[in-house]
Amino acid sequence: MNPAAKLIMSDTMSLQLLPRWITVQRDEDPETVAFLSGAALATLDTVLRDPNGTLPCALLRDRMALDSAVACLKLEGRNEPGSDIRDAVCLARAGDRLGPAGEMFMGWRKLVRINLGVSGWMGRVENALPTALAHEAVSILGSPSGTPVGQASDILAELLPRFPREEAGALMLADVALARAVGWDRPVPLLGAHMVRRDIRAIATGAGEPRLFVHRAMVAACDTAIRLAADLDLRVAKLRSVAPKLRAKGSDAALALFLSHDAVSPSCMLSPMIQGTLMPMTDRAARRLCDRLVELGVVRELTGRPRFRLYGV
Repeated sequence: MNPAAKLIMSDTMSLQLLPRWITVQRDEDPETVAFLSGAALATLDTVLRDPNGTLPCALLRDRMALDSAVACLKLEGRNEPGSDIRDAVCLARAGDRLGPAGEMFMGWRKLVRINLGVSGWMGRVENALPTALAHEAVSILGSPSGTPVGQASDILAELLPRFPREEAGALMLADVALARAVGWDRPVPLLGAHMVRRDIRAIATGAGEPRLFVHRAMVAACDTAIRLAADLDLRVAKLRSVAPKLRAKGSDAALALFLSHDAVSPSCMLSPMIQGTLMPMTDRAARRLCDRLVELGVVRELTGRPRFRLYGV
């Protein structure tokens, strides 16, 4: 491991946060903002490559996908709380209509689960995008060139003036381009939750420099991602530590869902079959398992409701 990675990761501590000299700087000089953005992105890159092998990257991306859905819905004038969006997706049965909020979350969730290193990834990106922008994916992502932030900002500068009502799709494509340029195997929703309305409107109308706006958003996005990663790293370590204490049949498969999903529904995802497996679990056993994890302090009930509960790390 190189010295920089050792400063960010340790066996006894959670991930360390971005240094203050990156996060408190308010200089609007383009060169300074670009330097801070690069430092923040390089730090996040080291965190996500996870030399200790403990960071729940799938869970991190899923939770960030929810944050991006909330932010993109606000851009469309919809103030949907994350709890309502979570309900729309996690409590839906096969064939249920998710509504605009649920569809937004599902779009981001599909995007962050695409493996960019296997054949057919472009088609899966197209399927995750809003219909209006699906046909733009090949031409926009087909011949990348330039720095990670440069590629992302060029995509926004190309698409937002042409599709002013498709901010979410443009941000999705920008995040895919950024991930490919950095060398991540899956998209990480950074710009989706951190490009502010003012800067998006400025790019759409040709006012201002897109790269400055993206660099500025990148510092905030990386800071938020690393803070969330540090929190999840600690929580998941506690969850893994109690695994030997669980006697329920299928508990290992159930815990795998908690390590990859923002929220788990006992009735929809654990019963009658643990999602993604052929392992049965009764509704009663699913509820008892979730209650046991709450009792052990490694999982939280997310809704505060007596029924239709959701649980997450």
